[in-house]
Amino acid sequence: MDAGQVVGTGIDQDRLWSDLMTMGAIGGTAGGGSMRPALSDADREGRALFRHWAQEAGLELRTDRIGNIFARRPGTDPTAKPVMIGSHLDTQMPGGKFDGVLGVLAGLEVCRALTRAGVETTRPIEVVNWTNEEGARFQPGVMGSAVHAGTLALEEALARTDPQGRVLGAELERTGQAGDAAVPGEAPEAYYELHIEQGPELEAEGLDVAMVTRSSAMCSGYATINGQNGHTQTLAMPLRRNALVAAAQMILAIEAIGASVAPEGMVSASVVENWPNNRVNIPHLTKLSWAVVHQDPAGREEIVARIEAEVARIMSETGLDIALEHKHYREPCIFDADLIAAGVAKAAEMGFACKTMPTLTAHDALTLSDRCPTALIFVPCRGGVSHSEAEWCTAEQAAKGAELLLAMVRDAAA
Repeated sequence: MDAGQVVGTGIDQDRLWSDLMTMGAIGGTAGGGSMRPALSDADREGRALFRHWAQEAGLELRTDRIGNIFARRPGTDPTAKPVMIGSHLDTQMPGGKFDGVLGVLAGLEVCRALTRAGVETTRPIEVVNWTNEEGARFQPGVMGSAVHAGTLALEEALARTDPQGRVLGAELERTGQAGDAAVPGEAPEAYYELHIEQGPELEAEGLDVAMVTRSSAMCSGYATINGQNGHTQTLAMPLRRNALVAAAQMILAIEAIGASVAPEGMVSASVVENWPNNRVNIPHLTKLSWAVVHQDPAGREEIVARIEAEVARIMSETGLDIALEHKHYREPCIFDADLIAAGVAKAAEMGFACKTMPTLTAHDALTLSDRCPTALIFVPCRGGVSHSEAEWCTAEQAAKGAELLLAMVRDAAA
C-alpha cells in the first residue's frame, strides 16, 4: 500500500503516521525511541501538542484534577453519555513511539475522519490522554484512569513520589497539568482503546488486528535485603554479610520460576537498588522488585508461593534478613462480549485478518471495564517488542487498527 493511501473509508494514514512520528520526536532518544515519563518536561510538551491538535480539530478540552486530558467532539444530544477513546502519551524510561501513543492519536484521527466525512453523531466522542499509565516514574501505573474510575483516591495519587522524592501533586502544578474537572468522573457509554500487541502472535500469523477477550492475573513483588556494611578489601570472606549476593540468588531463582511456568505465566526481577553502591563497600541494603503475570489467579498464587519458598531458603543459607511483600494485585478482566463480536464482524467486513486473544499486561481499558462496556484492539508490533526504543509497527498496521476503531466508534456513537 502506498504511503498516504486511506485504508478504508476515513482514516488518513499519512496524517496518523506524521502525528506518531512528530509526537515521538518529543523526548526522542538516540536509539530511536521516546522518553516522556509522566509529568516530566517532555510529557508537558507532548500534552501541549495533543491539546493543539485537538483544538485544530475543533474539539472541546477539559482537564481533571489528576491531569487526565479530555478532548470532546460534541454530539447532537448534549445529555447523552460520551463514547470514549483513550490511552496515554507518557512513556517508559526510555520507551518507544507507539505504546499508548497510538491509542490517543488514533482517537484524534477518528474525530478528524468523522468531521471530514460530515458525520454527526448522537453521542459525544471523547479522546482521553490518561495520566501516568506507565508507572515508570510514579507508582502505581494506570493511575489516571484509576482515579477517574474511583478505584484510587485522588489524595493517595497526588501524594506519590518518584525515585528522586518529587511529589506527583507538586509536579502536576509545576508543569501546569492540574485541572479542575471533578474526579471520579462520569462513566462513559463505552470505552475503546487501540494498542500494539506487545507480543509476537499477530506478526507471526500475518494478521491485521485482534479483539482482546480478557486480561491476566498480575501482582508486583518487593524484597528488602538487610546485610552488613564492611570494607571490600579488608573484611574476611567468612565474615561478610553481602545483601547483593542474596539479591543475586533471588534474581536467578525468580528467573528459573518464570521459565518453568511459561508461556501461561512469567516473572523476572526488573529493578535492583543497592546501598551504598560503592566499589569499596560491601552492600548492607539491597532492594529488589519484580512483576508476576499468569493467565489464571491460581497460577499467579503458585508463582508467589514458589518465590516465598525460595526467599525462605536463601534467608536460611545466607543468614540475612529479607522482608518480602507482594502487592498491586490485579484480577483478570473479561472484556465485553458484544463489543468483541462487533469488532470481529467489522474486521471481516473490511477485509482485515482478525483473531481474538488475551492480553498479559495492564491497560487503562481494564480499569474502565467495571464501569462500562470496554473494547481493546491490538495491531501487530515488530518482533513483539515493546517498552523499548526498538518498539515498532508500520504505518499501514497503525492505520488498519485506527480504521477498525473508527468503524466501531461511529456505530456506538451514531
